[in-house]
Amino acid sequence: MLLREPIASFLRYISSKARRVIVVHDPLMSYNVQDVSSLPNVESYVFNCISVFTSVCWLSLSRSISIQHEEELLEKLPSLEGIMTDEARDFLTYQHQYMDIRSGDIHNTSKVIEGKFLDLLAQVASDQNKKNWEIGPVLPTKLDRISNRENICLHLLNKQPPRSLLYVSFGTTTSFSNREIKELAMGLEQGKQRFIWVLRDADRGDIFKGDARKVELPEGFEERVKEVGLVVREWAPQSEIFHREYNYGSAYSCLAYVL
Repeated sequence: MLLREPIASFLRYISSKARRVIVVHDPLMSYNVQDVSSLPNVESYVFNCISVFTSVCWLSLSRSISIQHEEELLEKLPSLEGIMTDEARDFLTYQHQYMDIRSGDIHNTSKVIEGKFLDLLAQVASDQNKKNWEIGPVLPTKLDRISNRENICLHLLNKQPPRSLLYVSFGTTTSFSNREIKELAMGLEQGKQRFIWVLRDADRGDIFKGDARKVELPEGFEERVKEVGLVVREWAPQSEIFHREYNYGSAYSCLAYVL
């Protein structure tokens, strides 16, 4: 919250030197870049790293915006209740009052991937007189050397037949109950599907509060699936895993995100 004045000072300086200035920022930095509205040759765009499908769902669930053709699908989505701490929710809500300053949104996707939902989002953007740009998926052109821990994932990936591996990850904002974890483990084991499962609790706002949770899997689970599956309890080399697929066709990856 203390970054507004330094950013405003920088924008005033650079806008006096340049014909046009474009600010690309995270949604949660909307308060800090609000001074673009006072500069005639400056405009801002929010970069959305989440899927457009998630954006559409969020708009529908949190703002009661009616989106044609998808009411039946959206009614099946879980509630947003309890998905974040009160502090995070209040901070997000505070940013909303500055979101209208932006000229539009940039999405890390393409019409080939999410054309249907981009069209739905365009309805909302048109009503708000905003622009939408799709520039993705943005992938690294060069990967740095990876650690031994990450090599374990890629070692398993390279041993699998083409188009045969399931990548399971629910992001850094989701926690499962012990029962849900066991049910997911049973499903993966009984489905006999090759997989890499990133099993992490949601990131905490204050990492110094409380003890880290030790997730319990069914007894003997990892031993029984060791030839076809891998459970990763820390960060997984997600970019490298996808990079391998896109460049070498060594696996078919499925990434599951939830709100």
